[in-house]
Amino acid sequence: MNSVYSTEETDIQSAKEKLIIGFRQLVLKKNFEKLTVAEICEQANVSRKTFYTYFKDKNDIIEQIVRHSLTQPFAELRKLYVLHDMASTVIMEWLYQRIYEDREFYIEISRFNGQNSFEEFLLKHTTNMLENALSTVNMPDLDKEYTIYFYASSHTALLIKWIRDGMVVSPAKMASFYETWTIPIWRSFYENKLR
Repeated sequence: MNSVYSTEETDIQSAKEKLIIGFRQLVLKKNFEKLTVAEICEQANVSRKTFYTYFKDKNDIIEQIVRHSLTQPFAELRKLYVLHDMASTVIMEWLYQRIYEDREFYIEISRFNGQNSFEEFLLKHTTNMLENALSTVNMPDLDKEYTIYFYASSHTALLIKWIRDGMVVSPAKMASFYETWTIPIWRSFYENKLR
């Protein structure tokens, strides 16, 4: 796989790809909080000026990896779900499997808490996805706001727990939790939308 977010080298890599690959390699060796932009640049053999051409800071690299590797493909799968009635469990299992396959990286970046943490990025992206999903559902704004927050924060907390616990539950089991705990409620939202 020659993704800009994998650790495989390609013959021709952009500076951005080199920075991301270098970052990923360093995160597996060193505590994220102690990692510096200078070390990332040295690992990638790229200047600090070039680093700031692509990223605001080291946290921005995480957000771009999450967006490219998880949230954008997940959004595309959700579009297929709507068009082809693909089971939501399959989509959620895909998400958990994707994280599981890159578990060393996700375990390391999930250790950091606070502002601009992986957990914060997950919450932000999950909230945005749910806002889009519920945008056409007829429900009072305050109800919608609290519903979105409840589902986004609970799923994010569960995902972080799963990662920090070492992913001892299989991706399929995680998807079955999602199916059992949330799908009946989401179906009721959409059934009310159609009435």
